[in-house]
Amino acid sequence: MPVKPEDKAKSEKSGIKNALEKLNEAVKDLTSLHVQTYSGEVGITVNSDNGYKSIKEQIDKSRADGNLDLVAETLAQFDGDSYNFVKKDLDDIPAVTLEVHKNAVKAGIETRIGLLGLFKSLLIK
Repeated sequence: MPVKPEDKAKSEKSGIKNALEKLNEAVKDLTSLHVQTYSGEVGITVNSDNGYKSIKEQIDKSRADGNLDLVAETLAQFDGDSYNFVKKDLDDIPAVTLEVHKNAVKAGIETRIGLLGLFKSLLIK
């Protein structure tokens, strides 16, 4: 059965609207970077069925149960404003923990720079 022109136009319009909504969400996500680094005990089982979402849920549960300590937090905004937190007493925290945090922030910034460069190259030809 042939597709009616008006149905095709509606479908294309809906597709464009969905694509723009997804792009809007991606751009919102690019405008800030939020990294939290915890120390503590979490029992995590990962397999192909539960993946990243399950890991995040298990970490959130351990945090809510009081099994994790926030060691460092960084929130960087697109306009250059930033918020940084480092736990006051680091004696019981392995030194590598802050290195992990620093590397996560650096990787997040580099990813955003790369994505912005990609968007720029797509928009300016």
